[in-house]
Amino acid sequence: MATDAPHRRPALMPDLERSRAVVVACDHDAVRPPEVQSTAGAVKLAEALTSPRTGPSFLPEHLTLLTSWTDPAEVVDAVRRAAEEASDVLLFHYVGTGRRHDEVVLPRRVEDEGEASPLLTAAETVRDGPAARKVLLLDCEGFGTVWDRLHRDRGGDGPSRTGDTLSVMGKSPSQYFELRGDKVPAGDDFTLALAGALDSGVDDGPELLDLPTLHNAIEAYWVQMRYYVENEYIGAPSTLGLEAGRPVALGRNVALGPDGERRGGFPAHPDVVDAQERWWDE
Repeated sequence: MATDAPHRRPALMPDLERSRAVVVACDHDAVRPPEVQSTAGAVKLAEALTSPRTGPSFLPEHLTLLTSWTDPAEVVDAVRRAAEEASDVLLFHYVGTGRRHDEVVLPRRVEDEGEASPLLTAAETVRDGPAARKVLLLDCEGFGTVWDRLHRDRGGDGPSRTGDTLSVMGKSPSQYFELRGDKVPAGDDFTLALAGALDSGVDDGPELLDLPTLHNAIEAYWVQMRYYVENEYIGAPSTLGLEAGRPVALGRNVALGPDGERRGGFPAHPDVVDAQERWWDE
């Protein structure tokens, strides 16, 4: 009797046994609603990355979610453990704001100016790890500093010390509001948008959601957000940094239903709303 052939996992997806992920959140002490804290986005992203519906990209036991850590060393240690274990894909996602986050971005003491920050140490651990494909996602103040440092180490436009294995995607906050004497980012992070793109899929996108596809979908979603309120322009971020290394997909495109049926998800490219942009500018 004929039997079904085993379904082969696409090579673009992380190998489940040989891949590791670390997702870290740092909440802002001045923000009260839990649904707008960094932890809320990190939890949703971790769920999307381990969901059988969208992949999974990583086994639940191979994804470390840190949301209640007290010392930045815990973040660095988690990344180092994952780097030691991962031979295919190593992913590190960090989202955070606030005073505790400052200790991750900056050295702990003024006299330690020459010391690398915990965030940079974690990023360099990802870059220098033995994994064949590395993904660094930074959604925080300090992204620009890490980006510049890694890019400088690559010699500008030259090749990386690790070849084309490292992919970097992220942004720093671009909007703030005052709250109890603190400047709080005004919800323009990309963690929730990334989780939403994985969970909802990308219209007119490929079967597997690689980093360039997700990057374009998030930017397209932000452009659409500007016109959600009766065609009134509202503030929204516009650009998300991306430097793609060796190809890796973070999920299956659930917007692509059976027989090519589209179920509705994130837009595929920012140019889907170019007509709105042109109309608004005229």
